[in-house]
Amino acid sequence: MSVLSHAPNSIPTLLTAIDLTIAGPLDALSVLDVRHLSAEAAADGPIVVLLNVADVTSVGASGVVGLLEVLHVLRARGGDLRLFGTSTALDQTLLQAHLGHVARIYATRQEALDAGTNLAGARHLAPQSRWRGLFGRPRRTLGWG
Repeated sequence: MSVLSHAPNSIPTLLTAIDLTIAGPLDALSVLDVRHLSAEAAADGPIVVLLNVADVTSVGASGVVGLLEVLHVLRARGGDLRLFGTSTALDQTLLQAHLGHVARIYATRQEALDAGTNLAGARHLAPQSRWRGLFGRPRRTLGWG
């Protein structure tokens, strides 16, 4: 059974931040709680949800899909969902499903909070596309020649 709890928020940011923690399996039930609390908090305006996933023991497909839905809802309202903590179960799922293209996991809460200004600390970033480097760019000129 998963446990969801609030954590204190002591660092001010440009956007309001809410801290949540998931302990146990990441499944539809635990993500439903995250979605409900996120939607409540986002009713007043854009918000950043900092989700501690260090205690996640297993990951279900419904949990991943649910997190993507929460991410979509928050970004549509001008906010964001940022995951932080080290969970081997979630790390393996992110690598297998190539979710690094959509979601990032930060090592600490502070890195997750500073994500808007410093992306160097993010783990599981999507690799840069190399196909653009295969062909040289045409030289741009003004006018003729």
